[in-house]
Amino acid sequence: MEHNPRLAISIFYPSSEGSPLRGLDLYAPCQMEVAAILREMGVNLENLNVTDNLTTSDKTDENKGTWPVILLSPGFGVERDMYLGIISNLVPKGYIIVTISAPHESVFTVYPDGSYIKQGKEMAELKSSDYSGWHRLLESRSRSVTVVMEYLETLNQSDPELEGLFDLKNVAAVGHSLGGAAVLEAAKLENRIKAAILLDPSFHLICLDDITSSVPVLLLRQEASTYGAMAAVMNEKIAYDYIDGQRNAYKALTNARFYRVNGAQHMSFSDVPLHYGDLHAGPVHTVSVEATTAFIEAVFQSGHLPATMPLQLSETVVQINSEGDPI
Repeated sequence: MEHNPRLAISIFYPSSEGSPLRGLDLYAPCQMEVAAILREMGVNLENLNVTDNLTTSDKTDENKGTWPVILLSPGFGVERDMYLGIISNLVPKGYIIVTISAPHESVFTVYPDGSYIKQGKEMAELKSSDYSGWHRLLESRSRSVTVVMEYLETLNQSDPELEGLFDLKNVAAVGHSLGGAAVLEAAKLENRIKAAILLDPSFHLICLDDITSSVPVLLLRQEASTYGAMAAVMNEKIAYDYIDGQRNAYKALTNARFYRVNGAQHMSFSDVPLHYGDLHAGPVHTVSVEATTAFIEAVFQSGHLPATMPLQLSETVVQINSEGDPI
């Protein structure tokens, strides 16, 4: 944000018209450039076609309605629209999904005018131990969520195509990894966000500012949710800081549900594994949508998450305590 990168957003909304959308079409008008980048990364371009449920057209439906809004902040390095496995199953349930770019940080960012930027060298070389650098990114990401919220207010009031499309009294935010930490920070301060869904968030970066938050929070962790399991697959200090952040969040969030998804890895909540032919992420997306929908509907209907309300979820989704152990 300090260098004035242009934020880009994508808006996915319920519609009965349009032509089938191929995965590469999301990156128009830079399909050729993006294809070259992804091929260089070893991606099979056919694997970008995660779903057949998305269409595109030049205008919205004449009989469009007003829909609750879900903001989506991606993981570090992940392009904002590489969550189609989740997006394509949430939109038909009656939600608008607005994905928020992270210019210079994502592997690439495409703009409607035909320009695009690749990941910055300083981002590609950012060390996991450089906490000050990560906290600067976290602050920027959190501000982006607020900026987009304000922009949606403008679109809702004056845009010829999108006017009145957004139900801004019912807004939730979903974030993955760094995006999950950013969503939580934004939700602490932004009262227009009624619920936050954190997909394996970067708990080691969350600000330990003793701010107790009552915003309803749904946490979905990867299967390696305990210190021992994390220390076996990542830097030991980060694993320690991560579990410490998880403990603090468990105490500070007074209206939260903590779960892990059996079989899930950190990137399973995105489409990235699917792009490389790893189909285990498909079932993770299915249960994530199931949990997210149940959670959001409970919050939107009551204005909060009732303390005694059980969420009826798949057996794959297991409730955990602050240590990441099953309850």
